[in-house]
Amino acid sequence: METINNTYNIQRLDEILSYSDGEQFFNLLADSFSSLNADVEFFLKNKAVQSTKLRTSVTYIISKDISDSEIDFAGYFTLASKILRIPQAGLSNSEKKTLKLYSHFDETNDTYNCPAILLAQFGRNFNPNSQSITGQDLMEITLTQVRFIQSLIGGRTVFLECENKTKLIDFYQTHNFKLLDTPAHLSKNNKELFQMYRIF
Repeated sequence: METINNTYNIQRLDEILSYSDGEQFFNLLADSFSSLNADVEFFLKNKAVQSTKLRTSVTYIISKDISDSEIDFAGYFTLASKILRIPQAGLSNSEKKTLKLYSHFDETNDTYNCPAILLAQFGRNFNPNSQSITGQDLMEITLTQVRFIQSLIGGRTVFLECENKTKLIDFYQTHNFKLLDTPAHLSKNNKELFQMYRIF
């Protein structure tokens, strides 16, 4: 377990599952998690373990020590590896120059196809019994992990899918994410989603 700023503990779900009774322990943590976004809560409680076992994504659990025997489940995020298609239109010359270094330019579709890290899930615990974590701190921890992964495997791009809500879009924009110049698409639950990306 790693502690950042001596405040929060960050642990991968696969590490938790490797312990004796690890899945039972995680399920207790998940039961204490409540989100304003039903999809974020559903993934944690119903899909995170399976995705971890299938190695399709990596989920990170953020907690805070309350006492020697009690922890507070503050939040979590999930990362995966995907190909991101970025339309050339709207990119600055410096962004084009950066993308040319590690992506493939598709002349047919006029897009840069680049390996990227998908921020698949990102959620604070809104359970009233949790001290939770600020969105700012959770994003700082998340991007620190993204940069660490990129230092190991290369790449400079991270992206996410965001509901069409001004408050959410503004939050990600304050962390230097940009709206991708593509139309919104509908999720399985008929929510309008936009893609946002950041180049380090």
